[in-house]
Amino acid sequence: MITVEYCGYHTHNPDRDRIYRPLGTASYLFIIVLSPMTFYFPDRPARKARPGACVLYTPGYCQHYEAEKDFFNSFVHFLCDGDLVDAYDICKNELFYPDNTEEIHWILKKIYQEYLNRFTCSEQMMDAYVRQLLITLYRRQQAQVPYKHLESIYGEMLALRGQMLGECERPWTVEELCGILNVGKSKLYKYYTLFFHSTPREDLIQARIQKAKYLMSNETVSIKQAAYDAGFTDICHFNRMFKAQCGCTPGEYRRRMHGNIND
Repeated sequence: MITVEYCGYHTHNPDRDRIYRPLGTASYLFIIVLSPMTFYFPDRPARKARPGACVLYTPGYCQHYEAEKDFFNSFVHFLCDGDLVDAYDICKNELFYPDNTEEIHWILKKIYQEYLNRFTCSEQMMDAYVRQLLITLYRRQQAQVPYKHLESIYGEMLALRGQMLGECERPWTVEELCGILNVGKSKLYKYYTLFFHSTPREDLIQARIQKAKYLMSNETVSIKQAAYDAGFTDICHFNRMFKAQCGCTPGEYRRRMHGNIND
């Protein structure tokens, strides 16, 4: 279980205040910087931090930072097993700049509200929010664009991919995707594979099969209807794709869920 030891949201200290804990603390400390600061590290040069910078200090690591003028940040001290944090492979004891600071701030705000008000089950909620914070940081780190000059097309493709998979029953075509992004087929496949390690077709089939499986959980819906409603137009193609991905036919899959059902 993760225990929140102390936290602050939109915290102001005196101007040019300095924090110096040469032996660190017994807890992890996550900070999001809201005003220019300088961070000092025992094993590398000092670094200037602009608003939006984050740092995750590990227990026992020197914590040394000071404000250039206004001291303004949000933070959370938390105790947990080190294996839990290590599992997410987040940057530790160094500055980094995630691109989802609004989401991170929202999570810190929820932690702060639970810590301050001590609602029913606050300990469990704070545990859940800190886990959400770690997962959010990890996801953004994993989603870093390989090349800086591709950030714009990455954002556009990520949004379009989300729309395509969320509306997988639609008859999406490569031509439509290219038209929305204003790129040719070769660039579409090149960037899609680079960013998502898959192809639009593979992603779409996977999403449609997942939707069909969900629809088949309703005993009033036939396998054929589930396939069509999920976006498949050919039941034989659906059967082949389903068996290739799930290792069984749709009928076998359904019988495992509900017993013998005639389709």
